[in-house]
Amino acid sequence: MNVARGLVLAFGVFAASFALHIVGGASGQDWLFNLAVALIFLTATAFPVIALLFAGSPRGAARNLVLNAGFVIGTALTASAFWAANGRGFAWWEVPAAAASVLVVSVTCTLVLARLWSRQSARVSPRPASFRGKEERRRG
Repeated sequence: MNVARGLVLAFGVFAASFALHIVGGASGQDWLFNLAVALIFLTATAFPVIALLFAGSPRGAARNLVLNAGFVIGTALTASAFWAANGRGFAWWEVPAAAASVLVVSVTCTLVLARLWSRQSARVSPRPASFRGKEERRRG
């Protein structure tokens, strides 16, 4: 269930970015259109990580399923964005470049988030001795 929720919500973020680009283009607001295009590329290339966050960071097989499905979906969305940016013309480089982009952005986002979370958890003070179990009190 969490796997499906993560993938659906990540696609919802992408779809919202896509809708925003339509609104920006139709209303002639170049700044909104350009912002939406940047969001489209960001949400497409970071799709696996976004899906993983929305799935509640599952473990084991569920995590692998989210990341693998997210990679395939993200690659398809990124290749589509490359197609649109290439004047709606398909070129041989779009799919390999999309796969590489999703891989690089997703790994980078994962490393950045892991570093931020490790810093945040390091700031949390340890539990007072009164809340520790007997084994922890014996060790020190």
